[in-house]
Amino acid sequence: MAKPSIYAVARGRACGLFTSWQECEKQIKGYPDARYKGFADVAAALAWLNGETNAAKAEPQGSARRAPAAPRPHAPRESCAAEAATAPADYTIYTDGSCLKNPGGPGGWAIVACDERTGTLLEKSGGHPETTNNRMELTAAIEALAFAPAGTRVALYTDSQYLKNGLTKWLAGWKRRGWKKADGTPVLNRDLWEQLDALTRTHAISYHWVKGHRGNPRNERCDTLARGEAMKFCR
Repeated sequence: MAKPSIYAVARGRACGLFTSWQECEKQIKGYPDARYKGFADVAAALAWLNGETNAAKAEPQGSARRAPAAPRPHAPRESCAAEAATAPADYTIYTDGSCLKNPGGPGGWAIVACDERTGTLLEKSGGHPETTNNRMELTAAIEALAFAPAGTRVALYTDSQYLKNGLTKWLAGWKRRGWKKADGTPVLNRDLWEQLDALTRTHAISYHWVKGHRGNPRNERCDTLARGEAMKFCR
C-alpha cells in the first residue's frame, strides 16, 4: 500500500487537507471523536472529505452528540472566483519555487502564509534533489492550498506566470482536450496540475502576480527559503 502523502481531517481542531502527519496530528490529537484518514493523492482525499461532510449533514436530529461541521463541499470555480474578488481573504499566501540547475537539478519550494483573522505568519518549505523550476512553483501552490483549510478565502501570490496563467487561463482548455495543449502535445507536470485543480475547487481564490526580485518582502522571503532548500542537496 502506498504511503499516505496527504491527510484529510473531517472532525478536528481544523478541518481540511494537510500534507504531513505532523500537521494532521495537531488537529486530531486529544480531540474527542476526531475523524481523519490518510491518502496517496488529493482527489481521493477530497472525495472522502466531501463524503464525510454529506454524512454529517444527514445525521438525524436528536442524536446524542452532533459532530462539528466539516468543510463545505466545493463550489463551482466561477462562484469561488466571484466570492474571492468581493470578500477579504482569510489567508494571504505567497509562494515560490527554485531550481539551481533547470531542468534536472536540485530545487526547493516555499510558502509564507498569513492568517488574516489572527495576524499569525507561518513559513513552510521543502525540496527535491532532481526537479524543475516549474514543478517547484506548482508544488509551492499545492502546499499553500493544502495549508489553508477547505472553504476559506485565499489570496494567492506568485511570481510565476506559468502558475498563474495555468490556473486562470489554460487549465480549462487542457482538461477539455484530455490534458493536451492547443498544439496537441501532452501537458507537462500533469500530476501536479491535477492536484492543484482539485485543491482550487475547495477554496475561493484570488490570484496575484508579483514581479520577482523587486523588493516585495514576502516574495523575497519565499525565494530565500526555496533556494535554501535546494542548496541542502548540494552539501
